[in-house]
Amino acid sequence: MMKMPKLLLPAVLFLVGMLNPLFPQVGIDPNDVFYDYVEQWEIRGLLREVPPLRPYPINNIKEILQNVIKRGNEQDVEVAVAYWQQLSGRPWKIAGEAGAAGRLSKDDGGTDFDKLFVLSPYFAGDGYLYDDWLSYSCKMGLNVRTEESLGAFLPYYMNSPYDARQDPAEIGPTKSYIDINGGVALGNSSVFLQGGLNRTGYGPFFGEGLALNESGYHSANLAFTVLKKNWSYVQQYSAIGATRGFDGSGLAPDKFIAFHALEYKIGSRFSLAYYESIVYGNRFDLSYLLPVPYMAAQGIGGNEDNLQMGIVTKYRPFDNFLWSTEFFVDDLDVNKLVKLDLDGKNRFALKTGVSYAPENSFCSKISFSYTAIMPYTYSHWEYDPDKTGSMAISDNYYNYQNYTNNGVHIGTPFEPNSDAITFSVDFQPAKGLHLNVGTSFSRHANIIESISDDEALRYLSAGYGVYATDGSVRTHSMFDGGSHVDTAWDELNFLNQKTKMYVFQGSLFADYTLPKLRMGTLSFSLGYVFEYVHNKGVDSNIYPGGFVSYDEKTGQYTYRGSVVGTEISKEELVERFKDAWKDNMYDEINNYFTIGMKYVF
Repeated sequence: MMKMPKLLLPAVLFLVGMLNPLFPQVGIDPNDVFYDYVEQWEIRGLLREVPPLRPYPINNIKEILQNVIKRGNEQDVEVAVAYWQQLSGRPWKIAGEAGAAGRLSKDDGGTDFDKLFVLSPYFAGDGYLYDDWLSYSCKMGLNVRTEESLGAFLPYYMNSPYDARQDPAEIGPTKSYIDINGGVALGNSSVFLQGGLNRTGYGPFFGEGLALNESGYHSANLAFTVLKKNWSYVQQYSAIGATRGFDGSGLAPDKFIAFHALEYKIGSRFSLAYYESIVYGNRFDLSYLLPVPYMAAQGIGGNEDNLQMGIVTKYRPFDNFLWSTEFFVDDLDVNKLVKLDLDGKNRFALKTGVSYAPENSFCSKISFSYTAIMPYTYSHWEYDPDKTGSMAISDNYYNYQNYTNNGVHIGTPFEPNSDAITFSVDFQPAKGLHLNVGTSFSRHANIIESISDDEALRYLSAGYGVYATDGSVRTHSMFDGGSHVDTAWDELNFLNQKTKMYVFQGSLFADYTLPKLRMGTLSFSLGYVFEYVHNKGVDSNIYPGGFVSYDEKTGQYTYRGSVVGTEISKEELVERFKDAWKDNMYDEINNYFTIGMKYVF
């Protein structure tokens, strides 16, 4: 069985069969199916104390398995015993995965078919030393594929499952990448230190966290955790990659994210957590390694870093049912909020959902959730570090402040100014067989459609590559020189634009593991995702720079020799670019197919 992320079930994890080994690394991969089982066991009340940050150290995994073996039903015990035997057996394994993916796409231009072949041999293991005080987990191998870019094979709002993206070796028609994740943990199950290169996740929505999402790109992490019966604390410091603020290209070092969270359990059915995260770069800051409020610590450096905070609640009103909510705050217009006015600079994300995990049923879990991301959430401006003090935003500069790692969202993959509903059902009708059925519907609009004509002229008169106007996480709310985009600071404009992109996705996934063979284990998988996109192209730049010139002496804008305001009105000019943007939109139907096979020895 494999974990199916719930994120917009687009995520029937294309290539899932190829991507997740049968005996994955539970101590290094937060997308391991083990964490899906943990979620089900938590919903049913079998577990109370689990580490707040995924992945878990081997110590805690063994403790979880022991609790399930003592308290679970026959099916739970069977799963827990299998994992226990895995951890107690041979610590190292050799595996190979092979598969193919295809996308059949239809739009106004006709029908296209793209295909991809993947081969991934690797060496992996989980283990522990010194009476479990020291544990390790790693996966070291290659990812060989026929396409360098996976964009054509990823449904909307789904991140790549690979952590190998740069500098491939070309062998014939294939691209070969080194694919490595690994880490160690030191301590007992109550107090421990973790360090490694891996993906991380936090919160009740596996694969969909608003602050730390395990479907994002891996990072170099150092984390400290205290786990007690009624409370827990975690602090993580991560080195991540900076990319260009205009289009997310390139890659530069010295970007960091610090995160910490305090959770308290009230009784056996309710918990409340508060967390902070801060993104910054071009320096090392000791204060973010300390267990102090980041809101206060950032004041040491002049409040120049990108601070967020959040609240997470989990409530089990009755057995086998969980209601979870996460509220992520980037910025709030407090002056307006005290007057009960929401129409302002309110940048936050909200996710709420319910999950039901019936006991002794072929249906293992049912989930439903709603997600909303306000405009400009996760985005943040960055002044050119080569022009310190000038508050200059240059073309192709690197952004060390936005909420991305190597251009990939650290939080939810949805863009700002979006919302979505997601529904999924997991079935286990027979031993070794896992089925997942899901559907989702999302909306997204480009916030730049709502700006004023004067602000549009500022974008058009800038150099090409200075400002992103595609409505993505790279579209921020500051102009060169430190002035605000007034529309962004004075109005909310959440999904009230005339032009919206709608994405509907339906998915079906199946995988089957054969009974264990003498020389290893063999499994197969099949997947299908249907995707309909209305108004594809909403997420493209509306006002690209370099088309209008500005004379600082006269204060006049000129477009192709015509003075704006006299020979051509600014309203007409802005409308031309809006019309060109709309003319490039189209509807698209995509069909994604996957087939995979894997063998573990």
